[in-house]
Amino acid sequence: MAAGSAIQIPTRLPLLLTHESVLLPGSTMRTSVDSPRNMQLVRSRLLKGTSLRSTIIGVIPNTSDPTSDCDDLPNLHRIGTAALAVQVVGSNWPKPHYTLLVTGLCRFQILQLLKEKPYPVAEVQQLDRLEQFTNGHKSEEELGELSEQFYKYAVQLVEMLDMSVPAVAKLRRLLDNLPREALPDILTSIIRTSNQEKLQILDAVRLEERFKMTIPLLVRQIEGLKLLQKTRKSKQDDDKRVVAIRPNRRITHGSITEDEEEEEDHDDVVMLEKKIRTSSMSEQALKVCLKEIKRLKKMPQSMPEYALTRNYLELMVELPWNKSTKDRLEIRAARIVLDNDHYAMEKLKKRVLEYLAVRQLKNNLKGPILCFVGPPGVGKTSVGRSIAKTLGREFHRIALGGVCDQSDIRGHRRTYVGSMPGRIINGLKTVGVNNPVFLLDEVDKLAKSLQGDPAAALLEVLDPEQNHSFTDHYLNVAFDLSQVLFIATANTTATIPPALLDRMEVIQVPGYTQEEKIEIAHRHLIPKQLELHGLTPQQIQIPQVTTLGIITRYTREAGVRALDRKLGAICRAVAVKVAEGQHREAKPDRAEVGEGEDCKEHITEDAKPESISDTADLSLPPEMPILIDFHALKDILGPPMYDMEVT
Repeated sequence: MAAGSAIQIPTRLPLLLTHESVLLPGSTMRTSVDSPRNMQLVRSRLLKGTSLRSTIIGVIPNTSDPTSDCDDLPNLHRIGTAALAVQVVGSNWPKPHYTLLVTGLCRFQILQLLKEKPYPVAEVQQLDRLEQFTNGHKSEEELGELSEQFYKYAVQLVEMLDMSVPAVAKLRRLLDNLPREALPDILTSIIRTSNQEKLQILDAVRLEERFKMTIPLLVRQIEGLKLLQKTRKSKQDDDKRVVAIRPNRRITHGSITEDEEEEEDHDDVVMLEKKIRTSSMSEQALKVCLKEIKRLKKMPQSMPEYALTRNYLELMVELPWNKSTKDRLEIRAARIVLDNDHYAMEKLKKRVLEYLAVRQLKNNLKGPILCFVGPPGVGKTSVGRSIAKTLGREFHRIALGGVCDQSDIRGHRRTYVGSMPGRIINGLKTVGVNNPVFLLDEVDKLAKSLQGDPAAALLEVLDPEQNHSFTDHYLNVAFDLSQVLFIATANTTATIPPALLDRMEVIQVPGYTQEEKIEIAHRHLIPKQLELHGLTPQQIQIPQVTTLGIITRYTREAGVRALDRKLGAICRAVAVKVAEGQHREAKPDRAEVGEGEDCKEHITEDAKPESISDTADLSLPPEMPILIDFHALKDILGPPMYDMEVT
């Protein structure tokens, strides 16, 4: 089509009757169609039409379509808008209806109504010109000063909006590219106006009249925006003043105090960015965090991703990237600590002292991967705690028994709801240093499931050649685990995958002999039980021969857990006697005192300390210390569970 040639609409148009909205030329409107005549128009004209001409309809405002086909049409508004049906969407809920998306083309005037059923059709006369404008300077000269005034207000209105919004930026470009005579209709449909005001603009056929009617609407919108901006600014100033005053306020009545109020969220983000920049994280991690903090600043707080991103950044700041504790490398002091904490276990102590000796000669030694294998109750877990105490490092225990999800080790990706880092990264955050002692307890009891194999995820963690760049799925950046001393414990190596077992230095921890159990009982177990039960050595005495009897007749195990429980039962029985004796001494009776003296003489003559459990002595305070022998064992622990083996 040649430039400047006029585009004509059909002289006969089907009419779409609308009541709640007004379509102006150049604007787009979405309207719902559910009345009989309008539904028939959509079915017969729009859905069955095959040409562009069939999609052009006339939209008549301020006219409602009757609810029945039998009713006559109301008086039609004389000015309408020729529109192009861009989209038709049908639905049956809550009742059959269509939703039309129409774009206004030009004004028309109804000359004659040709038919009313099945839908109205009228002969129309086009009022606006549809042309391809190529020379904007000529039209500006024709419109004159009124057009310039309108353009000035339109630009002022758009520049008061947020230009970062794509729709606002597009509108600003349209002001410069569209012909001036098309702008009044477009801006009227954009700004806040009533249907009656839009109807007046639609009825204004002369261009000069449209400009005069639209300018007051623009001025009103500009004044409204100025007032809104002024109100927002004053509110922000009030909030700043309240924040400045609030630290000095104090509410003393009740339990409410306002000494420390939460800072504004923007200030929190600024503080978080400052912590990120001053932290000692790696260059890769710093680059990722700065990128995330930029996204966080642009993100509204109502978005679910806002809290996820903020939690991620706070975790990155709290991780000990370069913070570590200084090792105590004195071999003599380490040997004293190990001997005081544990009896026997010479092989384990020797390996720890070897590590300390090599650390004295080579400062940047990578942490070994040890695996203590032995029966339950031999002290594998407590040895790990003693090693951390010997080295002066932080200690963290990770229980792996029954773990069947690899995400427990490597964390969840942040795309999942409720994602969190794995146990390794969580442990580092808890201890706050990058060279702790990690005890991986019960590594032989890992399980497989549909969520993956955690034993395979441990391959990277326990490999000294790879764990310097361990990547947790939640962090998605490398973290150095080479300074961590990993100690794994297991009851057997049969259930440990060969690839995982190959990465660990296995140290067998055999069970204790009877002599070793006796020493452990008198060095560690008995003092611990006395402290737990509030007893003193002046109140109870357990000879070594009694301890041997407990070991041989009441326990059969490689460790000392059952022995510890039996000693606890003895202490509880003695605690009952001691408590009863103190109660009797508090309120003595003459007859009871005399009877007690006779009984004491009887006990002295017969030399039977186990008689503390006899019926005649229940009313007397026992002699101190209470001696535990075989008769007392049988009374407290019951008959022996095992017989002595005679060879």
